[in-house]
Amino acid sequence: MHTPDTAAGAPRKPLIRKAAEAFMAITLALMVVAVFSNVVLRYAFGTGLVIYEELSRLLFVWLVCMGTVVTAHEKRHLSFDLLVDRVGPRTRAAMDALATLVAAVVLGMVVKGAWDQVIAGLHSYSPVIGYPLAIAAAATLFMAAAMEVLLFKQAVLDRRRNRT
Repeated sequence: MHTPDTAAGAPRKPLIRKAAEAFMAITLALMVVAVFSNVVLRYAFGTGLVIYEELSRLLFVWLVCMGTVVTAHEKRHLSFDLLVDRVGPRTRAAMDALATLVAAVVLGMVVKGAWDQVIAGLHSYSPVIGYPLAIAAAATLFMAAAMEVLLFKQAVLDRRRNRT
């Protein structure tokens, strides 16, 4: 029995990709358990566990950030290419370069802001569980830094390979 990843000619997923998918699956499973448990507790007993609300919120932040990185790696983000599809190759290359530059600057600002939030959150704690708020801010830092690396890879390394 062949799966899409192991079929003849299909590339295998890198270990880091498998780890990201496993992380997202575990995170989603924990969120489902936490939210479902709270729903049952509230419906059946008129109460709930506040710890589950805070935990599911933290897990959701990490799930979204990890999913964003995986989506960026696969180049499956939403794009609007109505204008780009109607221009010549030189103009398109210039527009691609400008878009890459703008994305790099914006991601750099997100990295800086997220880093500041991580530093600020080292000594601030969540009200219920008591984890450092830096853990939640680290999700955004991870996302922006990973997307910056992917952008560099796409802009520099992949273009060099395509020229040769």
